Amino acid sequence: MYRNMTGRHIMSSPTPFILKVLSLAVGRATVLVMLFFAFAAPNAHAQQVRDVSFNEAVQIALDKNVTILRAQNNLDLQELTVQSERMDFLPNLSFSSGANRNYGLQFDQTTGKLVNASNDGFNMSASSSISLFAGFSNVATLKGARATLESQEFSYERTRQTVVFNVISNYLSVILAEENIRIRKEDVESQTKLYEQIDEFVRVGTRAISDLYNQQATLANAELQLLNAESNFQVSKTRLIQVLHLDPLTDYNFLAPDADEIPVKARAYVPQDLLLAAFERRADLRAQELSIDAAEQNIRSAKSGSLPSLSLSTSAGTSYSSGGRSDFNNQLTDNRSERIGLNLSVPIFSRFNTKRNIEASKVQYANARLDLENLQQSVAIEVRQAYLDYQTAVKRLEVTEKGLQASNQALQVEQERYNVGASTLVELTQARTRFVDSASQRAQALFQFHFQHRVIEFYLGTLDPGQPLFN
Repeated sequence: MYRNMTGRHIMSSPTPFILKVLSLAVGRATVLVMLFFAFAAPNAHAQQVRDVSFNEAVQIALDKNVTILRAQNNLDLQELTVQSERMDFLPNLSFSSGANRNYGLQFDQTTGKLVNASNDGFNMSASSSISLFAGFSNVATLKGARATLESQEFSYERTRQTVVFNVISNYLSVILAEENIRIRKEDVESQTKLYEQIDEFVRVGTRAISDLYNQQATLANAELQLLNAESNFQVSKTRLIQVLHLDPLTDYNFLAPDADEIPVKARAYVPQDLLLAAFERRADLRAQELSIDAAEQNIRSAKSGSLPSLSLSTSAGTSYSSGGRSDFNNQLTDNRSERIGLNLSVPIFSRFNTKRNIEASKVQYANARLDLENLQQSVAIEVRQAYLDYQTAVKRLEVTEKGLQASNQALQVEQERYNVGASTLVELTQARTRFVDSASQRAQALFQFHFQHRVIEFYLGTLDPGQPLFN
């Protein structure tokens, strides 16, 4: 490159060396582009959006949620405990056998003298025993294990309901966040059209340039609000993905009907009926009642420590010795022995361990009853608050509907007044702000209404995982 007489830069003719360098650079760039598309294609395929419906999300949570899986493991473990307690009523059976070789001085039965020799021996025996009476300890332990199993079954059901409730809450949050994005996008589009309209007014001289600047700032603020709505939407999706234990590197589209298609039908609830239904149907209440039954059986089991126990045992065996006079088979027959016996054990002094166990069991029983009373109080408060929140949600739905209609009409009137020069841009901007806020409040009220209905179902213990999201 050099300068001509006018001072402008012009390109000189390329040399063969420069052409060669350019050729190599183009070749390498081509290779890099090919590699980029080769690696980008699988990544693009991996980022395909997966559609997930509400019912599918619930099923995923029920299958993958760690809390549910852990509760299921505890349930399986308690079933093994019940089976073990049941088997304690059956007799046991054991078999033993041994072989040995003895070295040194031994008594020779033939000569009647001590001789230095080795002797081989063999023995085998079988024994069995069964408890005839254990102070009702085994009976109480079995009943307590069964009560604990039933309690954990109800706890497992309540755990499933809790997980489904969390899915509902987070799923509704995602839908609401997505609805807010739609509202903010419409606001940006309207602000953009208004900006273009004001720009035309300024060019023809019917509006001041300050209106254009003010609208430009308003448009920028609307775009910022849209950006915040999109950020909140991503946060809500991430929380739902965490609840469902989905792959965080995959993009998901959580399906939902349009807000205009969501049914709105208020239900009439009676607080007393809700409370009675909750006390009857709540799985955690039933689980706590069964825990009290199990604690009562523990008291009975502890008291058995002061009662006598009776067991029946029997055994049979035989042995062989190389020092004997007969052969192996004859010795096994001649040395055979059988035994049967009863064993009675009467506790006299247990260093107060039995008394301490009884008192400890009574304390656990008393605590279980206190836990039930506390849970009943919590259930009553939850149902009462859920009822009041539902009534508020119904009223809020009515108020926001009226507010949305009024703000929409006010915006149309203010737009027409501004078009004919009877209104200022500030008044038009305020009217549009009120409309956007009303639309957002209406969307929040709609989803809060359905959420509060599910809250009542959850606190009543009637939440069904198979129900649709909106019913």
